[in-house]
Amino acid sequence: MDAPIPWPDFFAALDDGYLVLDASQRVVQANPSAGRLLGLEAGALAGRPAAELAPGLGGWLRQGAQIRPLLLKKQGCVCRAFPLGGPEGEPLTVLRLRTGLDGEDRSSGGRLLSQLQAIFDHSSDGIWVTDGTGTIISINRASEQLNAIKAAQFLGKKADSVVREGLVDRSVTLEVLRVKKQISLIQHIRRTKKQLLVTGTPTFDNRGEIDLVVVNERDITELNNLRSSLERARRAQEKVQSELAELTMRELLESDIVAESPSMRKLMTMILKLAGLDASEVLLLGESGTGKGLLAKYLHQSSPRSARPFLQINCAALPANLFEAELFGYERGAFTGASESGKAGLLELAQDGTFFFDEVGEIPMDVQAKLLKCLDDREFIPLGGKEPKKVTCRIVAATNRDLDDLVARGRFRKDLYYRLNTFSVRIPPLRERQDDIFELANLYLRRFNEQYGSAKRFTHRAVDALTRYPFPGNVRELIGIMKKAVAICEDQVLDEFLEQMISGSAERVRGVRGRPSSLAAEVERVEREMLRRARAACRTTREMAVFLGISQPSVVRKLKRHGMQADDS
Repeated sequence: MDAPIPWPDFFAALDDGYLVLDASQRVVQANPSAGRLLGLEAGALAGRPAAELAPGLGGWLRQGAQIRPLLLKKQGCVCRAFPLGGPEGEPLTVLRLRTGLDGEDRSSGGRLLSQLQAIFDHSSDGIWVTDGTGTIISINRASEQLNAIKAAQFLGKKADSVVREGLVDRSVTLEVLRVKKQISLIQHIRRTKKQLLVTGTPTFDNRGEIDLVVVNERDITELNNLRSSLERARRAQEKVQSELAELTMRELLESDIVAESPSMRKLMTMILKLAGLDASEVLLLGESGTGKGLLAKYLHQSSPRSARPFLQINCAALPANLFEAELFGYERGAFTGASESGKAGLLELAQDGTFFFDEVGEIPMDVQAKLLKCLDDREFIPLGGKEPKKVTCRIVAATNRDLDDLVARGRFRKDLYYRLNTFSVRIPPLRERQDDIFELANLYLRRFNEQYGSAKRFTHRAVDALTRYPFPGNVRELIGIMKKAVAICEDQVLDEFLEQMISGSAERVRGVRGRPSSLAAEVERVEREMLRRARAACRTTREMAVFLGISQPSVVRKLKRHGMQADDS
């Protein structure tokens, strides 16, 4: 090495540390304060590479040391670099180590540096900082706790040392240095058994080289534990829901309701939801024999009103002149032949329970207006009475009629229709519930075997025949077929008997539909033809409704019934 550069005596007395570096960044001179601040004898500094003296010092010197100061955290001082020409013009660098801040430092960012250091130390996330070579230059307190280490153990070491020493399974810093972009990964800390989400972010100098790598660590162990707990809770909930669904299916069977098919399961979910909401004005829509009455009763039994009365009226079976008296009741002497003591109406008797209007489309027109007012005001006045009585029951109605069509033809009040149709539920016909046919047949086989003291059974042959049959009479027809088979068939196995019954029923259905003299067949044929013409002449179902003189929902339902596709888009 060249002879030492002369060092003025007064430099030896300065509190600030000074080092002179040659072009290869080796120390050629150092004053005693520099040795004191760096924890070495001043004489031992000569000839040593500057990079060995403090973490990050080498990278800082290579990457813009004269632009910004370097905080030597371990030594508790700030390092600044100044260019200097040697005696023979060779480039030298002077490093000044200062524990305090001069006026320049205070004005240009000393306070900011102090604030940033406080943020660094008090961050709840762990932070590691390495220079562009992967040398660790800083570790904050949170990271010490997350990794169960002391920062001094790793400062000045390379990033790969944390992997070699078994602290982590992989280093995000090495990945960042390799790909030169931000990287996130999960680290497993072997000492603490923690899982950390770590993100390494590079910063670049003006030459596009990596200056620093800043690594943020966040403990996700608790988050993963919470997620696992939530997953276990979700599985437990699914198990409970499955058990409840199974229990519900058994309860449905006890109510003569089978819901194995997707359409019926969806329907029963809606029924149970409406029951729990205690929703009033529920309208059940479905063909004759689909079980509207059973569903109305089940809705009542599944609701908070189950302990209160369930009353119903068949609107098609009651003479028009008695309808109002039965529904609203009457006072003494209200009309000729009235009971001397009067009579409470069904609505009054159903207080706090459920009142079911079966075949609601058959309510006489003059009663419809009074029923609407009763539903709107939630009160009514009995015939011949003066004092109103409150209506506190849930109203459920059902019909197999097309109420839209009845409204369009003036046979049903539009305002009453809208009032009753607050919650509408369509019950699918049995031909759309093939998954339910076997369970229904089995349900009524057991019931009629018990009723008639027999032990009849059927096999897949009968099931195949039953599922092929369209059941125009829906569940009511299936019940009749099973009752007749169990009661009349001499054989223990009902397959052949059921096949013959179904075949005969199918022939009768085809015969009725095929006879020109059949009114129903003619209506179906004419309706289908008119729908076909309307489709050809119109672009939308709304235009078809105007063309046919019926409502748009009626058009949609009729198209579906005849297997025609609506063209709306």
